[in-house]
Formats: sequence, structure tokens, C-alpha cells
Amino acid sequence: MEGTLFDKQKRGSARLALAALLVGAGIACRGPGPEEYIHQLKSLQEAERIKAANQLIRCDADEVVPLLIEEADSGYIRVRFEVVQLLGRFKDECAVPTLVAALKDKSPRVAAAAAWALGQIGAPAALAPLLKYVRDPTEEVRQYVLGALGPCHSYEAEPALSDSAFRVVRRALRAPKPKWRVAALQSLRTYGYRDAVEDVIRMSVDPADEVRYVAVQALGQIGRASLAQPARDAIYEALLVALDADELQSIRSKAMYALAEVGDARAVPHLQQFMRTGTEKDQTAARLALYELSPEVAAAMRRTE
Repeated sequence: MEGTLFDKQKRGSARLALAALLVGAGIACRGPGPEEYIHQLKSLQEAERIKAANQLIRCDADEVVPLLIEEADSGYIRVRFEVVQLLGRFKDECAVPTLVAALKDKSPRVAAAAAWALGQIGAPAALAPLLKYVRDPTEEVRQYVLGALGPCHSYEAEPALSDSAFRVVRRALRAPKPKWRVAALQSLRTYGYRDAVEDVIRMSVDPADEVRYVAVQALGQIGRASLAQPARDAIYEALLVALDADELQSIRSKAMYALAEVGDARAVPHLQQFMRTGTEKDQTAARLALYELSPEVAAAMRRTE
């Protein structure tokens, strides 16, 4: 998940990944009970709150989630923020009513975290409440609401609401804030990028770097589907533009990987050119893409290096 709201939390991501493995292995939390760790979420020290959250995520969800739900209306904003994040990480549908209530929290930071958590759970019951906040004036809240619409939609459970969410997401592809456009594009993925090829191609030359990056990635995903030849040609041309014209290394590399995903052999000469004249990172990305598209060509070029 990308955005400013959780940047500070990324420092603990490796510990959280390890904790998740321990939970999967059936290892319960050790040391103090979960009640004490929840109390530590009140600490003024961010490092202490992160440590407490890391311990809580190792505990059994059936034990911890009810305790977190009890703390969701804490008088401390920092506690409510940590609680809704943890509920999102546990992905327990029992937390959906609590997270829906948190969407109207007086702290935009907490409300945005609640929207993110609902997207992590992906419960159809959250779709109607989320739709009420698609025009929230706070940038972060709207960003995470838009990002949650796709994961929460379900044509099996809520066909009419899913269509409503789809229309909102499509409109948001032209939203004024880059983070809103990115969130909408990420949500659209769960709809299979339906009827959106032209929109995504347009976004691949968006003024905002982060929008172009996600759009180029999406073009590779779209190109794997069974498409009419005109659509495939349009995607191929858009990826060539990103490959040849974008100044950002990360986007050029993403365009190479996307071309490999699409599987269009016409890209081989372009990738060969980057193998010969590109930066070191260009060459690495081109080599990987060539191995995907044409292992024989890649191997022959490597023998001549």
C-alpha cells in the first residue's frame, strides 16, 4: 500500500512480516498478555507503540481482535490509529462495524486508516459506508476510501453497489490529486480494468510520476488478457513511449517488465538497444525482460558481452 499515511510504519514492516510467519506457525505471543501490549499503545513514544503492535500481531486473533474493538473508541487519537491499523492487519470481518464507525472519526488520520483497514479486509458490507466518503475533503481519507472500493466490491453480494463503486472509481481516474488517481487505478484492478484501456493509456503519460508508474504497471497486467488486436497495439505503443521517452529510471524499467508481461515480440529490438546503450539499471531490466520474451536472444547477447 503506498502513500504518506503509513510511511513511518514501514520501518517495522520486516518485524511484522516475521510476526505473521510466527502466527502462521502457531506460535502465540510471549511475555506480557495482550492487555498490557494494548495499554502500551497509549505511549507517547512511537517506537514503543510499534513494538506493542508487533507483539499484538503475533497473538491469536480470536483473543486480540475483541480487545482491540473495545479500544477503538479510546480518547487517545494515537491509540485509535494503532487499533484500526491492527484490525486491518488481522483482516477479521468481525472488525468491519468498528472500522465503519471509525470512518467518521474526528481525526482524518484515524478515518483514513479505517478506510485502509476496510480495504485490507475486503468485506462487501463495507462498500455502502465507504461510498458515503468518496467526496471527503481530506486528501488522505479520500485516497484510502477510493483504494478500498475495489477490494470491497462483490457482484455476487452487492451487484448494484458494485456498479456504483465502479462508476466512482472510473470518474476518479481524472481526479485532481495524483494520489486519488493512483488509488482509483489500483481499485480498478479488482474490476479487471474493465472498459479502461484508453484511460490507463492516457494515465501512462500523466504529469505525476507516481501515476505514470502505476499506469505502466497496469498496462502490463491488462496486456496479459485476451484483447482485440487494436487494443493490444495501443498498449504496446504506449509502453514504447514510456520506455523511450520517460526520464525516470523506475518507469523505464517498469515499461520493460510490462512489455515482457504483454509478450509482444516486437519489443525485442528496443530491449536489445537498451542492453547496448542503457544505464546499468536499464541493462539489467532489459536483460530480465528479454529472458521473458526471447531467452535465445538474451542468451546470445550475453555471450557477446
